[in-house]
Formats: sequence, structure tokens, C-alpha cells
Amino acid sequence: MIDTKNIGTDLAWLGAIISIIGTTFNNIYLDHAEAMLIWRFSNIIFLVWSVGLWRKWWDGGLAGLALVGMYSYYSVTNEWGLFHV
Repeated sequence: MIDTKNIGTDLAWLGAIISIIGTTFNNIYLDHAEAMLIWRFSNIIFLVWSVGLWRKWWDGGLAGLALVGMYSYYSVTNEWGLFHV
């Protein structure tokens, strides 16, 4: 039997890391086109993760921490980007 709980956590962390890289290109380097190229991968990963969460293949658990970190980074770099435009 496959331990799907760990798969969900791994997907959330991988998606968050890729998404943070895309956000860096968007908010810090102000390169929206490059950010979209990067985000396409995190969007697919988070789609798979959210389907698994919905289907109860895994729970939020540690994966939720990845989202907290990701959205914290979004918030800080969003303000930084707005200040430097």
C-alpha cells in the first residue's frame, strides 16, 4: 500500500517552492512573463494536491505549513514589489 499522506506533503512543498520562485520573478524582478512560465508547473502540482485533499488521499497536516510559508512570502514580496515599481 502506498503511503499517500507523504505524497500530499511532498506535492505541497514542491508546489510551494516552485511558486515562490515564480513569485520572486514577478514581484522582485518584475518579470511577469517568466513568472507565468514557472507558475504553470506549480499550478499543476497544486491542482493534483488539491484533488488528493478533496478525495481524502491525504490531509492538510504538514502540507498546510508549506502554504503558510508560501503565502507569507507572497505577502512580503508583494509589498516590496509595489514599493519599488
